[in-house]
Amino acid sequence: MNRQIQQIIIFSILALLSYTIWSYYFDREESIQEKPFTKGYSIGNLELRVTDESGNLTAKFKSPSLIRYTDSPVVFMQTPLLWTFKQGKEHWLIKSNKAEYNANLDEVVLYDNLIAKTINDESETIFKANNILLNLNSNQAYTKDGIILKQKQEFTMTGQIATFDLKNEILEVNNNVKAIYKTKK
Repeated sequence: MNRQIQQIIIFSILALLSYTIWSYYFDREESIQEKPFTKGYSIGNLELRVTDESGNLTAKFKSPSLIRYTDSPVVFMQTPLLWTFKQGKEHWLIKSNKAEYNANLDEVVLYDNLIAKTINDESETIFKANNILLNLNSNQAYTKDGIILKQKQEFTMTGQIATFDLKNEILEVNNNVKAIYKTKK
């Protein structure tokens, strides 16, 4: 084998080796695609007042932390407090550990120890649930994770599934319903 053929073989081997190394390290599609940074905003110590067409206060909302990401219609809230008003006076105080508002569905989910109680009302009603879904368009609330309803010290009702018509203040409780009424002695 002459010198020129040896150089061509060595050059071919080096070229093949170089191409193999290049294609292994540099000529492949990215298999890991990083997600872009999700932009959003956070608001602290938020207070929101809701009025009707006449300018009368119908609800008030407070939360120490509200977070919204621009790529999602959901707003996350920590320890929200919501007051509803009836004839200009506070009527219900609703609180939970967390809440999520979905702007596309116009729904609020309150979860982790939901407690609602009447204020300035003789009935002294307390409503407890693990979570509740509130549709703001229909003024209907729904839960399937159990409820406890107490009025004064006289009446207690428990059940698994509940639907609450907020406008007419009608509560319907289903599945494993138990009601106890104690009379005063």
